[in-house]
Amino acid sequence: MKAFDRNTNLDVIRDVRNLEKIALDDYIDKVIIPLRDQNSTFCETLYKDIVYILKGIDKPGDNDLLIEHGDFVVEDGDFKLTGYQTRLHNPVIWLHMEIIKKIEARSERPDKIIEEIENFNDKFLTNFNFTTEYKTELDKIKESIKKERRHNYEPVDTTLSKFLDADILELKPNIMGLGINLNELINRLRRKTK
Repeated sequence: MKAFDRNTNLDVIRDVRNLEKIALDDYIDKVIIPLRDQNSTFCETLYKDIVYILKGIDKPGDNDLLIEHGDFVVEDGDFKLTGYQTRLHNPVIWLHMEIIKKIEARSERPDKIIEEIENFNDKFLTNFNFTTEYKTELDKIKESIKKERRHNYEPVDTTLSKFLDADILELKPNIMGLGINLNELINRLRRKTK
């Protein structure tokens, strides 16, 4: 296993994005747990990175427990959630549990555990002090997830307005300085025909 550095988180996030759900347990056992054992803050930093990526992607009501006829819905052995889940939603649940266990283990006063968890959420998770280069890499992954969500989950807009927004326009070195991004237009047409 290679030595841990800050870019290890990016490697893990990219790997998880390409995993099937069933392979995630093996990946956690073979990769994430050894990295956690190698670096005492690995779970916290990875959790923070994934929370940053997922922030603003979920719509209100997404990723709540799905309840039908008064019962929780179970799918593939797990509770089914509402909305669209990326492959990053599953490890974030595991990471959250690991962080809670760590807070419980080091807490001297059991009656203060909730306060310590809230303190972690308020001070650590909301302080996104990434370097510019690292934030750029996280933003690329975030944009990729947004595109994946639009492509796989959001309803297809069949109106002409879908093709007349600013995403298909780009600056080009021509006389007027504005052109059409043909790749984006082709992608939209493909989604429309599916």
